[in-house]
Amino acid sequence: MEIRNIAVVLTIDSVDPDLVALASDLARRHHASLTGVAAAEPPLVVMGMDGGAVAASVYAEQHAEIEASLAAAEASFATLVPPGVKHHWVGTIQRPDAAIIEVARTVDLIIVGATDQKPQIGRAVDVDAVLLGAGRPVLVAAAGTRKLKASKIVVAWKDTKEARRAVMDALPLLKAADDVSLVVVDEGNLATERASMLDAVAWLQSHDVKAHGDVLPDIGGVAQTILQAVMTEGADLVVSGAYGHSRLREWLLGGMTRDLLATHGVSRLFSN
Repeated sequence: MEIRNIAVVLTIDSVDPDLVALASDLARRHHASLTGVAAAEPPLVVMGMDGGAVAASVYAEQHAEIEASLAAAEASFATLVPPGVKHHWVGTIQRPDAAIIEVARTVDLIIVGATDQKPQIGRAVDVDAVLLGAGRPVLVAAAGTRKLKASKIVVAWKDTKEARRAVMDALPLLKAADDVSLVVVDEGNLATERASMLDAVAWLQSHDVKAHGDVLPDIGGVAQTILQAVMTEGADLVVSGAYGHSRLREWLLGGMTRDLLATHGVSRLFSN
């Protein structure tokens, strides 16, 4: 796999210059095109039996405001992308995560910004939904980061299809790294865990990745153990599977994925 098309997810209310800078730098390094994506939809207006005309007026006003905000976001994006990076824009009036999932079929990598805030209904992307619905790797960029060096990468390994896909999806980044540490957290079956880790390291090395691996003792949860490895290695990127499923139309993520999503100061690449 090669990274030839990147989508960066932006909000219509405030285009993050750091996020655009990071995405633009990755696009430049991988000779990829960059697509800025933003979407929003008016909130549902609930009125009484005789409020139809008022509801329609409110909806029309909100629709016009979103159109204007999308145009402003497109202009900001075009200004922030440096010369030499091929780019274009997708701005639509629809639910943001649905828009991203549609765009996903045209790209190799989706980049979103980290946030502590809950998604604002109709205006901010639901990262959980994108992780589990896009069918593409999702890079959650650490807040305030203008460049993803990715010279040292930690791979959170577990012998699952999600982790295998994450390693495959991240291969262009892993091959470019100076050091890749593949770590598995001991969950009570050391021999099996070590064997799968060694197989994964050998596979990476067969693809010219400078990889090594280790089985780590649990120091307070899988995510915490992985993050300690990140600090030890001096890495700025974690590669992990995104574990989850759907139930009653709600996307639910596993504990480790949820904990890694809530992490600050390091970028995370997930695949599901």
